Amino acid sequence: MSLSAELEHGFNDTVGVLNSQNAVLVDQVARLLSDERLWAGDGMTSMSHWVAWRAGVSPATASAIVAIAERVDDLPESVAVFRRGELSLDQMATIARNAPSWTDVQSRDYATVMTVNQLRHVLRKYPFPELDADGREVGGQVDSAANPQKNDEIDEPVAPTTSSNDDAASPSDASACDIDEFLSMSQDDDGSFRLAGRFSAEAGMVVRSALDEVRDRLFQRGEFGVGLVEALHEMAQSSLDSIADPARRSRFRVNLFINADRNGRGMVDATGWKVPDAIRRWITCDGMVTPVFLKGGLPVSVGRSQYVVPIRTRTVIEHRDHGECRVPGCDAALGLEVHHLIHWEHGGSTDTANLVLICGKHHRMHHRGRLDITGDADQPGGLEFRNQHGRVIKPSGAAPNLPTGPLPKPAAEYSHPDGGRLDTGQVYFNPPRTYYDDLRDRMQSDSEYLASIQPPGLR
Repeated sequence: MSLSAELEHGFNDTVGVLNSQNAVLVDQVARLLSDERLWAGDGMTSMSHWVAWRAGVSPATASAIVAIAERVDDLPESVAVFRRGELSLDQMATIARNAPSWTDVQSRDYATVMTVNQLRHVLRKYPFPELDADGREVGGQVDSAANPQKNDEIDEPVAPTTSSNDDAASPSDASACDIDEFLSMSQDDDGSFRLAGRFSAEAGMVVRSALDEVRDRLFQRGEFGVGLVEALHEMAQSSLDSIADPARRSRFRVNLFINADRNGRGMVDATGWKVPDAIRRWITCDGMVTPVFLKGGLPVSVGRSQYVVPIRTRTVIEHRDHGECRVPGCDAALGLEVHHLIHWEHGGSTDTANLVLICGKHHRMHHRGRLDITGDADQPGGLEFRNQHGRVIKPSGAAPNLPTGPLPKPAAEYSHPDGGRLDTGQVYFNPPRTYYDDLRDRMQSDSEYLASIQPPGLR
């Protein structure tokens, strides 16, 4: 049974209204992005986090809104159609995340007839040339200084050299394979950890691929904007988490030496590096490290049942907090840490009422004085969160105004994609005219150069 004309028209009107109102929301977020002071604070870790909390939407939807807002000026034609209600939020977000600015018009046209999955497939796989603001290919300019054989001041053409051994490596290849590989670790004066190294090309490609895989894995989990530092940390954590043998696992736990003579306020690691107080409170709060208490410079115990969070207690906390960060607006569900509301050194106990599950970002914010958490974690609504200014962070920032009149009409009627088979071989994005002008000039220059180096008898 097909839709009646009236129902179909009403459905398209509703979708058009939804699309145009999403565009209004994007424009408002674009204004907020221009001044961080308008939204930063309240325990927010990013603009996407703020939108998810303030609008009551999922992190994926918030990320899509922010991605479009960041490119409003780059994609004026696509955004204009989005504002009229002809493109959905997901269609516009796909363009914003994947399409170069010079494809604005064509991306808009393709989006109006393709499904979201088809559009994603095309824009993610298409081999876009990298162009600058003037439409010229980046790195495509002919540089005569870099090719002395092409320099007009050279009187005699230089014939290309040949080798009797096709497999012989060039000097640059040999030097690339014969390098001194190293990896060093050190601590700076401010207590931060420094990692530096140099790898062979093949080892570097393996490391890069592994980091790319971790970043993609975190992206699929909903953690956007992950950098190399977070990816390397996640890779190391995954390696440690994969240890199944309890005896072997205990050998690779992090041991921190705490000076009991100073009420636990002095800490160093096994190599003697001093751990800054803010970092000490953060990493010991979770209980995933093994503290070794020192008295008179000698270990007095390994671990403490009333301080280190036992596995059974952690399981109870994860079940109570539904496996998610308790900070309002944060939906992190992996890599969570157990936080002592009242720190152990201040008299806090390792009871469930004093323990709460939070993500690493908010844990660091708390120990840096940017997020305050108090209350009884066992009681529903028993926790209170405050930002660095002392303002209470509500469980949800959403405060929609209920519509009192008729819904606004979209500027244009929404037309759904036809859902037909996509032939990617027929999809082409036409670069600006300057791209072809540069391409013609490079081809002509290369032809003249090849002719100039030919032996006289072959000219």
